[in-house]
Amino acid sequence: MKTPKLLLLVLAMFFFLADARAQDPEVEALDVIYASPGVRGMGKPRGVIIGYERLPGFGIESESDDPRVGDGTGQIRRHNKFFVRALAPLVNKPQTKLILGFDYQLEEFNFEGLSSASYGLYRYLEDKNLKSIGLQLAYLHSLSERNFYLIRGKGELNGDYTRDNINISDYLKVTLDLAYGWKKTPDYSIGVGVQLGYTFGRQRVYPGILYNRTFNPQWGVEAIFPANARLRYNANEKTLFYVGYRLEGASYDIFADEEPLSEFGEIELRRTDIKGLLRMEREIYDFLWFAVEGGYRRYWRHRIFDEVGSTDELIINDLAGAGYVGVELYLVPPRKWTD
Repeated sequence: MKTPKLLLLVLAMFFFLADARAQDPEVEALDVIYASPGVRGMGKPRGVIIGYERLPGFGIESESDDPRVGDGTGQIRRHNKFFVRALAPLVNKPQTKLILGFDYQLEEFNFEGLSSASYGLYRYLEDKNLKSIGLQLAYLHSLSERNFYLIRGKGELNGDYTRDNINISDYLKVTLDLAYGWKKTPDYSIGVGVQLGYTFGRQRVYPGILYNRTFNPQWGVEAIFPANARLRYNANEKTLFYVGYRLEGASYDIFADEEPLSEFGEIELRRTDIKGLLRMEREIYDFLWFAVEGGYRRYWRHRIFDEVGSTDELIINDLAGAGYVGVELYLVPPRKWTD
């Protein structure tokens, strides 16, 4: 996996733009005057995040009703994911925040013992970078000390493109989030919302319920049902532990050059998986933190469709469950900005 030099420049730009309140609205820090989703005890807001995740070997079985494609079995040696995220405020007022975000992510599969006679899908996916580059704009507005709403739009280029063959119309995916919430107390926020997105592979409208609550100085819950939920334990101001689950989904547009997939032109890979997780976040030095996460991942759906947006399944993949481990390094506002 290679990270473009341009990406590093973008990271630097976002870091220097970020200030003490630059943050993801999902983990926004407490505002003592206006309502916000965050509660006391939540982790510090993040400006730049760099992460890597690996899943070790697991089996895969593939079935297709199309005789040209047929069935296949294989062993995935490893599944790698790498991502970078950066956030910067365009408007940063106590009542209103407009936040620009940038995402870069890629994932790849490495198979055991592939040959020219191996299943076509496996040959194509071998060491292939499935990329996602996205921009998002989030608007968080507090109506009062008790009420707030969030509007977030995101556009991503998802697929197997390279620098030489990017076509925005071929790879563009759009996600929209709308939410309305109530700040009951400084330790308790709830909300309702909807997302037009790809959590379950295909673009659909999904409901969501926000529930953030701190019960005492050590324990709290952070959740957006059904997408994720975590129980939080604050060991101290520099160390946090979490246990919970997370749903993840993606959709990639693919122009496969391996027979027989090349006969279908543009196809689409959609996946949804659920992770049971344990996580630790720890301060390294003032503005620099790291996180270690591990758990068990089970794929819910992993399918190939005969064209983008189609409901006709070309290949149904059954991927075995596997443990995973991930690490993150991220920047937060220095203490001197918040003291």
